[in-house]
Amino acid sequence: MLTEDKGGVEIRLVSQDNGFNFNSVAVNPLRIDPRYSLSIQTIGRIERLAKVRFVTAETTPSFDPAKFDKNDEDTRRSIALSVFASSEIEGEGISADYIETFVTAHTEPGEMVDAELRERIQTHRDIYDTYFWALNSQPEQVLTYDFIIEAHRRMFKNTMGQVAGRIKDKEVRIHWHRRDGLLVDVPTISSEQAEEFLRSLCDRTARIFMIAKESAETSMLLSSAEFACDFLAIHPFLDGNGRLARLLSTYLLEKGGYHFARVYPLDQIVMDSRADYYETLNASQQYWHLPQEDLTPWINYFVGAVFEQWERAFRRIRNQAAYAKESSKNKLYTKSY
Repeated sequence: MLTEDKGGVEIRLVSQDNGFNFNSVAVNPLRIDPRYSLSIQTIGRIERLAKVRFVTAETTPSFDPAKFDKNDEDTRRSIALSVFASSEIEGEGISADYIETFVTAHTEPGEMVDAELRERIQTHRDIYDTYFWALNSQPEQVLTYDFIIEAHRRMFKNTMGQVAGRIKDKEVRIHWHRRDGLLVDVPTISSEQAEEFLRSLCDRTARIFMIAKESAETSMLLSSAEFACDFLAIHPFLDGNGRLARLLSTYLLEKGGYHFARVYPLDQIVMDSRADYYETLNASQQYWHLPQEDLTPWINYFVGAVFEQWERAFRRIRNQAAYAKESSKNKLYTKSY
């Protein structure tokens, strides 16, 4: 049995006979029954975000809904922060200085950098590049199985070897410590069922996004939240599922018109509230395979996190606008004088 410590979260690979097998007949990610209830606060946030989702990004000078500009300084900085925060959540972060020097600029570390740090820099660089690849993709169907496989391959091609972009071939159980110190055991879908469930999840998500374009009654934000919870319950890869799930969440939100990642990353919100992130995820996955399934804790957390992302993005844009206005006034004053 192989155990990896991921910043308080242990990923355990277990033998086949100890794996947790879900009943693929009784459980299918395509189910569309109500799986959660929405609080008044969450409903209010969803309605507010639906009104402002396009407006925020359009206030930035280089905004193009079809393009994630790698040359735009704000976008580049936001994605770099996203990569840093996502890896920090997994306990594998590197300093912001390294991100700026070696990842965004693609410069090579010197001989004084040890092998472990060099590998982390490479991982961060690959994830950074994958963000831009994914966010600039324009597939006919918003999400496909092949897209996810390719995203994982790109993210970990230099650090996972042949398992990058390959569905897990061993059973995986996740163990993590709650705030009260209790060790929580979280089963995941068996390796035999992982591909089937992932394909089904992609089809469901793409279908909901297509419906949402025509109907205000269907929320792409809620579909993105459901996707993240289901994806992590399936846990299709041996490693890297958390970072890929957060990348795909950003991708789905971007495709849904929630363009806040261009200004402020969702991963930073998750890092700032990681205890709530893990606890609401675990609470919602506890009965994921049973009739009493209830995703309410996770849905409320996810919507709240995106709402906080929008608020921080809006404050950043407002502060930048105020700074630019003040600078312009100073220039005019100096010229007049």
